Amino acid sequence: MKEIYISEQAFLGMILSAAEVYGRECYGVLLGRTLPRKTLVEGAIAYQTAERKFSQVSLYERQNRVIQRVIRQFPKHEYVGEFHSHPFFRGRAGDASLGHEDAAGVTEAEVQLVIAINPRHRTVRWSTNADGMLSGTLADYHFVIGGYHVRHPKGVAGGRKGGRRRAPRPRLLRARVHCPYAVGLNPGASGD
Repeated sequence: MKEIYISEQAFLGMILSAAEVYGRECYGVLLGRTLPRKTLVEGAIAYQTAERKFSQVSLYERQNRVIQRVIRQFPKHEYVGEFHSHPFFRGRAGDASLGHEDAAGVTEAEVQLVIAINPRHRTVRWSTNADGMLSGTLADYHFVIGGYHVRHPKGVAGGRKGGRRRAPRPRLLRARVHCPYAVGLNPGASGD
């Protein structure tokens, strides 16, 4: 299983971004370094101009190009992926799963972090769970952070449709998420 390590700064950026727009999705880019079977996430930059809804977030192409050009100018900061949230909305709990639609266009070099943000019912100590997700509570919220990467099938699968071959869907794989900073939060809380 691939491992994703989140720094204190990246953790703060993602959690604050998800809480700030609670009830709508947040979205941003992840900066860091990619190593064999491991990604180090050192920074998380939220997109401020994204159009947000409770179940989707849309990027403005012009602003996305600007951010991508600027990121390339920082030689110590490699683009390693993206993050977004799935918030509680109208009685429906947010979950930290990544759908095939969310994974469209993701390369094998990238990771995706999905933050479920729901109302807190009790205080929970931050920890990496048996399923590899990181979870815990802060303020009025319960957070679960799921990590993912994709593997694209070799060759072209599927039958012909209208003379064209359909590209096979990427295989979604879960990654194990770690954040030493977060694990130190809520030391007196009960476990999940």
